[in-house]
Amino acid sequence: MESTVERVAEVVEPALEAEGYLLVDLEFISSAGGGTLRLFIDRPEGGITLNDCEQASRLISSLLDVEDIIQGRYFLEVSSPGINRRIRKKSDFEKFAGAKVKIHLRTPQNGRRKITGIIEGVEGENVVVSEDAGKPAQRVAFGNILRANLQIL
Repeated sequence: MESTVERVAEVVEPALEAEGYLLVDLEFISSAGGGTLRLFIDRPEGGITLNDCEQASRLISSLLDVEDIIQGRYFLEVSSPGINRRIRKKSDFEKFAGAKVKIHLRTPQNGRRKITGIIEGVEGENVVVSEDAGKPAQRVAFGNILRANLQIL
């Protein structure tokens, strides 16, 4: 059975792409009074404006009204991913090769749950990250990545 987040992504992502946006991340936080659906969008070339967020919000809202994915009341928030953006897809890791990343792991690797380093690239089902000059790069299985964010600041 698909989660709310998976179903929303399935419906919203193609529509956003048709309008020139990328779905960077989304989350649904359930609460007693309803919930909050947060979507983070970008453009392939970067540079999301407030107007972009408003347009995407109207598009998403109308899609979700038709599809009726979320039962009950909820708040919809659409924003840019920010500079320490989350990266979640294999293509994100390929796109940001050479950038600094902080990865939180589902299960420890070499006794650690967090790895911070430079994205060297993607090899099969692994992202390759080098932490320090002189140390061998680590291969982290995509299935073991709980969360990954770029580290600009």
